[in-house]
Amino acid sequence: MNCCFKFAAAMLAGLVPAGVAQTKEPAPLKAPAKAPGARAAVPKGTAAKGTAGAGGRAAMKGMPVFRQVPGAQVQRFLRLSPQEREIAIDKMPVGVQESIRKRLAAFDSLSPEERERQLKLYDAVSKLPKDKQDLVNRRIGEFQQLGPDRKLGIRRAYQLLSGKPEAARQAIIDSPEFKERFTPTEQQIVVDLVRYYPNPEM
Repeated sequence: MNCCFKFAAAMLAGLVPAGVAQTKEPAPLKAPAKAPGARAAVPKGTAAKGTAGAGGRAAMKGMPVFRQVPGAQVQRFLRLSPQEREIAIDKMPVGVQESIRKRLAAFDSLSPEERERQLKLYDAVSKLPKDKQDLVNRRIGEFQQLGPDRKLGIRRAYQLLSGKPEAARQAIIDSPEFKERFTPTEQQIVVDLVRYYPNPEM
């Protein structure tokens, strides 16, 4: 078990910027430079240093984006052509029309790649039981209430854990380093999103 903890420490060292850790641990944060296996496992673009300005934007490229999963009705609209959407929306109450048009406009503003990614996620989450779908949206709502640095740490953890086999993933989740770096609420956000909000790129 000690081996698992040491492995997890090396893996988690790059998850969160040094100033964001729940407990300051300068020495462990240097671990990736000394542990080739840990360095190779962290996805490209998730180095701990880039959190603001141009460097931050570069680090965020390719990182997962968490959006709440819309209801079945909105999902159906997302897959319609613009003409089909308008025909269907015109038959709905005026108040509902405005709400749906805003959701559709936000979705259409995404890149084609991100729209495809979101549709894959929606398909996966929609196959879950209703209580798990609600849990996913609750966790995403909690995530959205966090500050930028905390969000970045969670996105890095999600990206890292999504690419791990179950045993290695659990070893990291159970490690003292993981528990020290994230609050209990943040831990649940990471664990539940990895479990129920699959990364379609993995």
